Amino acid sequence: MTTLPLDGILVADFSRVLAGPFCTQLLADQGARVIKVEEPQRGDETRHWGPPFLGETSTYFLSVNRNKESLAIDLRTDEGAELARLLIARADVVVENFLPAQRAMLLPEIGDDKIHCSITGYDADTKEADTPGYDLLAQAGAGLMSITGDPTGDPMKTGVALTDILTAQYAHGAICAALYAREKSGRGARIEVSLFAATLASLVHVAQGALSTGNEAQRYGNGHPSIVPYGVFHARDRIFAMGGATDRHFILLCERVIERPELARDERFATNAKRVVNRDTLLAILDDIFRTREASEWIARCRAASIPVSLVEGVLEALRSEIARPLIARVEHPAIGSYDTVKNPVRFDHDRLPIRRPPPMLGEQTEALIREIREGAPRSKRQ
Repeated sequence: MTTLPLDGILVADFSRVLAGPFCTQLLADQGARVIKVEEPQRGDETRHWGPPFLGETSTYFLSVNRNKESLAIDLRTDEGAELARLLIARADVVVENFLPAQRAMLLPEIGDDKIHCSITGYDADTKEADTPGYDLLAQAGAGLMSITGDPTGDPMKTGVALTDILTAQYAHGAICAALYAREKSGRGARIEVSLFAATLASLVHVAQGALSTGNEAQRYGNGHPSIVPYGVFHARDRIFAMGGATDRHFILLCERVIERPELARDERFATNAKRVVNRDTLLAILDDIFRTREASEWIARCRAASIPVSLVEGVLEALRSEIARPLIARVEHPAIGSYDTVKNPVRFDHDRLPIRRPPPMLGEQTEALIREIREGAPRSKRQ
C-alpha cells in the first residue's frame, strides 16, 4: 500500500486511558498523523498501569498508542495553552475525553471547520453529563453486565474493557464520516460519543427484544437466548464451542456428528423454537455424549459436516496459533527493545496496515513539535 487512507489528516489527541487513545490509534493506523498531548510529569495514566510492564512501560499503554507522537505540555500554563491553540488551529480532528468543566478550562476554542470529538461517560443532554465515565460502570449501568456470566451467579463484566473498545469504534466511524462530509461541505462537526450510549446501543437484538416484549433480558452464560444448541461443551479432554444455528445444522449434528438420528426426529427438538423451550433437556443429552470423545475428534466431525465449531483457547494460545501469525508484528522501541504486538485487523487492498512507529516515550517529540507548531507547522494537506 503506497498511500494510507487517512494520509494528510492531522489529529490533535487530548485523550487518555483507553477509549480515546484506542480511537486515535485506529486513525493513526490508517495514516493520520496523531499528536498525543500529555501532562509533562506523569503523561497518560495508563503508562503506569501494571504489571505487566516491558521495561518501565506498561503493556496497557503499548496496546493503544502506536503510530503517535507525544507532546508533553502543561495546558494550565500560558505557554501550554498557546501551543494547544496553535496545534488545534492546524488540526483536522480534535479528540478529547475531558469532563465539561475541564474542557471549558483546558481546551481553546475549536473552529467550525474542525472535527471535534468528545468521548464522555454520559451524554450531555442527561443529568449525568458531569459524571466521570468508567468502563465498569457503563457495563453495569447500561445492562451489559446483567446479561454476562453464569445464569446462577452474579452479573459479570467482560474480560476486556469492551465498553471502551465499542465507544472507540463508534467514535472512529463518526470521525471518518465527518471527514468525508467535510470534503463536500467544508464544514466540520461536533461529535459526542458516551460510554453509556455506546454500550446500550451495542446490546442490539437483546435491547430490541426487551423493548418489544417488555420483559427483562436474561443471562444465559455461554448459551444463546434464541438459538439451541449454541454454546460451549465439554469433551473428554477440553472445552469447545459449537453452534447449530439452523434446523439443518441440528439434523447434520444428530446424523453425522453424534450419530443419534433419533434426536432430530424427536418432537421436542424438531425446530429451533422447540429446542429453545426444551434447552435444558437437550443440552444435558449433548453434554453426556460430548464427554465421551476428545475435542479434536468432535471438531473434525463437525467440520466435515459443515457445522460451526472451535476450540476454546486461551489468549496466549490463540496468539500463538497459525491463523494468528499474520496478525503479529515485531516492533522496535528505543527504550524497551523489540517486542511483539497485534496489528490492526483491517486489510486494505490485501495489505495489512503498517506499524510506522512504536508508542512514544513521554514527551519524546516535544522539542521538535514545539518548533514545528511555532513555525506554522504541522499542517494538514487540506490547509
